[in-house]
Amino acid sequence: MPGGARTSLRAASTVVLSAVALVAALGCAGRLADPPLSTAPAPPAQRPSGTGTVALDWGDLDRTPVEAVARGDYVVVQSWEHQRLRALHQANPRLRVLVYKDVSAVVREPHESGLFATGVSHAQAKRRGWLLTDERGRVLEWSDWRGLYPVDVGRRAYQDAWVANVLAELRRHSWDGVLLDDTLTTLSHPTVGDRVSTQLPTDEAMYTATDSFLSRVAPRLRGAGYLAVPNVTVDRETWRSTLADWSRHVSGWENEYFVKWGLGPGPRFGGADWRWKVRMAAWCARRRVPLLAVTYGSRRDRTAQVYHRATWLLTWNGATGASVYVPQEPAASHRQPRANVPLGRPSGPRRVVAGGVHRRAYTGGTVLVNPTARTREVPAAGRVVRLAPRTALVLRAQ
Repeated sequence: MPGGARTSLRAASTVVLSAVALVAALGCAGRLADPPLSTAPAPPAQRPSGTGTVALDWGDLDRTPVEAVARGDYVVVQSWEHQRLRALHQANPRLRVLVYKDVSAVVREPHESGLFATGVSHAQAKRRGWLLTDERGRVLEWSDWRGLYPVDVGRRAYQDAWVANVLAELRRHSWDGVLLDDTLTTLSHPTVGDRVSTQLPTDEAMYTATDSFLSRVAPRLRGAGYLAVPNVTVDRETWRSTLADWSRHVSGWENEYFVKWGLGPGPRFGGADWRWKVRMAAWCARRRVPLLAVTYGSRRDRTAQVYHRATWLLTWNGATGASVYVPQEPAASHRQPRANVPLGRPSGPRRVVAGGVHRRAYTGGTVLVNPTARTREVPAAGRVVRLAPRTALVLRAQ
């Protein structure tokens, strides 16, 4: 990323991006093999940990050892990290490595590797008339992520080109699937000059276009043997209807800002904001729909890391999905210990105790989460523990 800037999933697409050209070498049916693997026996498959890694900036994986990444169940990386796939899969054959691809926007220039983090390049979108334009014919650009130009995701020709380009790249290397960023339910990105497109002028039009995209593209990815995991934009009013509409098409979901907004310091969710996130996670867990729950913050913010991990563990089914904490410091490991505490398998349901504290038992310990605005005292592990507002504890069994 330019200047080493830390980014969210959406922000990552400003750097890279564009589809890989459809050349003959990428157009073969089936996956093309990476260099031969070592003849050493593969390590035994580990049980799900309910953790994962999102590493989208250049150099992130240099700071996070393969062995650490491999303790998780999922990792999301950029397309130019494909040379690491062999080592990651050797370290954990169960690890699902997803390549990042933006759905709703394109950029002009590729990454220095020549690869793009979008499914279609700006040149291809311009040539085919897929760029969004206003009533005067001016091309739109997102003002929150400059250099990203939105496209008409509802066009069938765009959908077909997107999935063809991405499948070609998936088949060249041993990817397990795709993280589809910017699967938008509304016009959530402001534009330069507040321009409105004639193609997708309303939130309803955006939802319909994304519905069309997912219903056509995701089954084709899955039918080819790959995971299709969109980063979906929902809120407390829309998450249930959106997931009910679209889950049949996809392999799972990613949702950012799981316990707080933003990339840096900020207040942790409580009250209604916290409750809908937990309900969404529980909805996915009951249906065994994998959810990648992502929170961004500082490596020094241990309180946020524990709150994130414990909130996730309240509803985890022990098998699908992962909690992912992304540190924002350029030199930080992406496997912070407090954000990835292993507790074994769930051994009971979530319970609400002591004035709104949520508690759940695991085979390896107990999680306590206080999403309320008051300090609470809770008996645990043979003593009484005090939980400040919007904090949590992960208690390991002795």
